[in-house]
Amino acid sequence: MLSMSRWDSPISSASWSLAQEFAKQQPVYYVDYPYTFRDFQREKGQPELAHRQAALSRGEQVLREVGDAALGGRLKALTPPLMWPVNWLPPGPLYRFAQRRNDRVLANSIQAALASEGHKSFILWNSFNPIYLSTFKEFLQPALSVYHSRDAIGAINAYTRKHGVAAELAAIRGDYAISLASSGALAQDLSARAGREVHVFANGGNTELFAKAWREDLPCPSALAGLPRPIIGYTGNVCQRQDYALLEKIARRFPKASLVFVGPREDHLHTSIRLADYPNVHFVGPRQLAELPAYLKQMDCALIPFEKTALTAGIYPLKINEYLAAGRAVVSTNFSVDIAGFADAIYLAEDHEAFLEALPKAIADQSPEAIQARYARASQNSWTARVAHFWSLIDTLFYR
Repeated sequence: MLSMSRWDSPISSASWSLAQEFAKQQPVYYVDYPYTFRDFQREKGQPELAHRQAALSRGEQVLREVGDAALGGRLKALTPPLMWPVNWLPPGPLYRFAQRRNDRVLANSIQAALASEGHKSFILWNSFNPIYLSTFKEFLQPALSVYHSRDAIGAINAYTRKHGVAAELAAIRGDYAISLASSGALAQDLSARAGREVHVFANGGNTELFAKAWREDLPCPSALAGLPRPIIGYTGNVCQRQDYALLEKIARRFPKASLVFVGPREDHLHTSIRLADYPNVHFVGPRQLAELPAYLKQMDCALIPFEKTALTAGIYPLKINEYLAAGRAVVSTNFSVDIAGFADAIYLAEDHEAFLEALPKAIADQSPEAIQARYARASQNSWTARVAHFWSLIDTLFYR
C-alpha cells in the first residue's frame, strides 16, 4: 500500500487505518511516503528520520513490524530508498524522465521486499499517492491494482496541484484496474474528468477504539486537567480546511468555555486571525490515534468547523465516525454532500449563527440513549464494514 501518509504520522489517515484493518486477515506492506535526497538533508536530526536512518543511508532494516501486536506481525512498513527531488521541474520530458527513474527505484524496492518475504502474487493499492507509480506495468505485475483518491488533489496546495492532478487522472485512466474515491462528490468529479468510473469507497472509523471514550474509565489527559468546562473540542490538523472566522466567533461568544484543538497546527499559513491570543483557546499539539479517546471523553461536544470550498466539498471526514463512536455530540458546518448525510445524527449548521446556536444544545445532549445512538451510527461505517464492502465490490466487478 502506497500513501502520502507515513505510518508514524502524528495524525490519523485513512490509508494507515485501512492497512491495519486489512492486516487482520492477510500480510500488508505499508510503503512509507518516500524521502527525497533534499528531505534527507533538511530533516536530519528529526526523530521520524532518525529511526529510518539505516534504511535510507545503507539499505538496511528496510522492513519493520508496525501496528498493534494483535496483528501478529502481518503489518510491516517498507522504507524505500531516497528519491530524486523532482516536483520543482516543470511538466515535460525532463520531469517524466526523472519521475520514471523514481518509479523504477520504488518498484524495485517493493519487489525486493516481497521476494524477501516469499510473496509472488500481490495487490497494489495506491492510496492517494499518484506522484509515484501512477503508471506501473513496466515495473510491477500485481494480481489486482487499486487507485484510491482521498481528497481533491488540485485544491490542497500548489505543490500537490503542480503534477498531482495530471498524475491522478493518468492513474485512473490507465494501469489501475479499479479506482475508488472517499466521497460521493469526489467520485463523481473524478469520473467525469477521467472518463472512467470511480467507485465510492467512503472513509470509515476505528469505532471500537473510540468507543473507549464512554465505555472505559480513562484518565483525564494532563493537557486538559483543570480547564474550565464546557470543553468544546476538535481533533485533527488545523489547516486550510477550517473556517477561522467561525472559530473566532466561538471563542468570543463562549468566553467561559475552553476551545481545545488536538492536532498539528498550520493556521499561521492560512489566516491572519490569531486564535491563540484568546485565553480560552488551547492548542495541545498532535496525539497518536490511540490517545484520542481519552481526549474526546473530556469534550462536551466536538466540532467540524470546515469552510465550504472546492477542497472540502469532496471531503468525507475521518473524524465524523470517530466523534460519533466516542459518543460525542457533533456540531458541523454543511460543507459537503457527505457530511449532509449525517444530518440525522449531528447538529448541521448552514451559517455561523446557526453553528453558534447549536453549541449549547450539543453540550446538553449527553443522555446515555444519545451516546448509544451515535455509536450505533458510527458502527455502520467501521473500517471492518468498509473492507467487507471492498471485497464485495471486487467480487461484483470481476467475478460475477
